[in-house]
Formats: sequence, structure tokens, C-alpha cells
Amino acid sequence: MVIKSMVQASASAAAEPLDPQEMERVLASLLASPLFAKSRRMGSLLRFLVEHDLQSSNVPLTEHAIGIAVFRRDPAVYCTGDDPVVRVQVGRLRRKLAAHYASNGQHDPVRLSIPPGCYRLAYQRLRPQGAGTWHPVLQIQPFTCLTRDGDDFAKGLSEELSCRLFESFEQAQTGASHVLMRVPRSSLKAPDIGRGGRYSYCLEGSVRVEPARVRASLRLVDVAQGRIRWSAQFDRTQPYGIATQEDLAASICVSLAGYFSAGAFEE
Repeated sequence: MVIKSMVQASASAAAEPLDPQEMERVLASLLASPLFAKSRRMGSLLRFLVEHDLQSSNVPLTEHAIGIAVFRRDPAVYCTGDDPVVRVQVGRLRRKLAAHYASNGQHDPVRLSIPPGCYRLAYQRLRPQGAGTWHPVLQIQPFTCLTRDGDDFAKGLSEELSCRLFESFEQAQTGASHVLMRVPRSSLKAPDIGRGGRYSYCLEGSVRVEPARVRASLRLVDVAQGRIRWSAQFDRTQPYGIATQEDLAASICVSLAGYFSAGAFEE
């Protein structure tokens, strides 16, 4: 089974305000999305909120002002206490934005939201402006058996680990001939790690099988720098079979995932 696993970077608040051109691009993208394209009222409300930030960001945004500008209420008789249209529609917009980013907008670089009790938009950037889309990848080499018996066990362990990685991270298919695991982009501090090579990291392993013990030795190699970044040995005294392969693969996967999530591979 061929697998490519990927971990999405967590969203982080934008470090600087969006420029007008970027805000207009975000608005246009949202208005063209399936959830907003067929909802003129939601589109009008969203456009008003964005344009207010673009043109009058220093002017307080009130429920009364939204009711008049967006929902055409008569200023002479409009009372927000009697007419909850703005509160209802802003609540709908809040939910619709959340639904968009949970479906079609999962990979949008900028997210808009409306904090509870507020009518102003909040902006969140998924990655710093200008960041590339390059991701380092991990190649798993077939494990080598160092003892006379145990080739089948080593092959089975390699396959079991592949399945464990598939289960532990978000899955996608690839046409490559090896199992690949994408490393979280947000964990990287050195952008040139592995640049110029197809793989950034290579996981190598060997297995020794004895009548009363099995040992799996693994090391993680930084392909670009030719350095071993992580190594570990895993011993089991139970009979070597499928259950032992599953047990070892689970421990290796947990240890490797913890290493990457901790960012221990950074310079």
C-alpha cells in the first residue's frame, strides 16, 4: 500500500494587518465560494463588514448602523430592541464562515471570523505572508534483517509501521514507490533543510531476531546534511509474530511523531 501522510500546520494569528488588496482578494474568494454564491444577503453583509474595515476602520460599528446600511431599515423608526435582524444575520454569517473553513476553505491562507458579541471581523493568517509551500518529506527505507532468520519479520514490521503512520496522520495518495510522511511545516525554523533533494529525511532500520528477543534499531538521517538526527532501539521479549510487529510499530510511530512535534530536529 502506498501512502503519503500530511500534518496541517495550525492557524496562527496574523502578525500584521492585511493590506487592502489582500482583503479584497479574500472577500472575492469568499463571495465566489459555494456557501456564499447563492446567498445574496450573507454576501451583502460580509461585503459591508470588509468594506467598513477598509474605509472606516476607526469608526465604531454598531448594530443600528448595520441595520440601516445592509438591511435597509428606516432610520426614523428602526429600533434594534424590537428588530433583531442584525443579531440574527450576523449569527448566521458567523456559522457560515465556520462551515466554509471546515469544508471548501480548509486551505485558505487567510480566515475571517466574527467573535461572539462583536460585529467586527477578525482576521487569521495560516502561514506568514510570502512563505513557500515546500514541505520536507520522510522516506521509509525497507528494514534490513541482521540475523539468519527474520527476513519475513523485518518486512512485516516495515509494512506495519507504514500502516501505523497512515493511521496517525492525515492521509492522501501518492504515486511514489515508498511511504512518505510530511513533516509539519510550522515546526521548521531552517527553511533550507533538505532543499534541492527529493527527500529531506530518511528513516533507516535494522532488525535482529533471536529465539527469546527481538530488537529493532532505527535512525533518522537528514538527507541534505548527511547527519543522524534521531536514533532509537526497541526490544521485545515476546514471540516474534504479528502481535510483536504491531507492538513495535506502535512504539516506533509514537516515538517518531513525538520527535517531530517537539521540533527536536531543528538547528
